[in-house]
Amino acid sequence: MTRIAMFLAPLALATAAVAQTATLPEVTDTDGNGTWSLVELQAVWTDLTEEGFAGIDTNTDGQVDATELQTALDNGVIAAPATGN
Repeated sequence: MTRIAMFLAPLALATAAVAQTATLPEVTDTDGNGTWSLVELQAVWTDLTEEGFAGIDTNTDGQVDATELQTALDNGVIAAPATGN
């Protein structure tokens, strides 16, 4: 039983990590550099300010990557955009 639990635990963690990334909203990377600028994020979050962007851009490189965006969503720094149902 312990061996099964030891085998399944890493699998469960990997599945959770994949599921977490899947919650990212669709944000267009208009310049194709693999990260998002303030202007690119403002296409989804129209009220996002420079100060708000700085709160998401935790490594202060002037761009937001998928990890930073996911962390901001998970920590409530920004809310997921409403879907247009």
